[in-house]
Amino acid sequence: MTLELTARDRSMLDGEHGLSAAAAMKILVAFSNAIGAGSLLDIAGAHIDGCLYHGKAGLDFVERLVEGGGRVQVPTTLNVGSFDLIHPGMVKMPAAEEVPARRLMKAHLE
Repeated sequence: MTLELTARDRSMLDGEHGLSAAAAMKILVAFSNAIGAGSLLDIAGAHIDGCLYHGKAGLDFVERLVEGGGRVQVPTTLNVGSFDLIHPGMVKMPAAEEVPARRLMKAHLE
């Protein structure tokens, strides 16, 4: 099955809405093709399930989206993170994980 894209979908994929939107669309198109989807659906809300620090790859991905101008386009909720931004002194984690965990949380706020 061939994935049908709307004009807006195509413009995002082609980079007309920024580098991050294009990257996100490439992921959606690849996944949609893998499962044989015929089209994408418009959404009214979303949830991000990726704010826990599990290593450098996740941090690099989020920071790259932010650097590329990525912003949510619909009301969006977010999972809890690895780091308490309100009570940072209560966090008991190795320093090697604390710094990138804090960066990941802050990147999601931008």
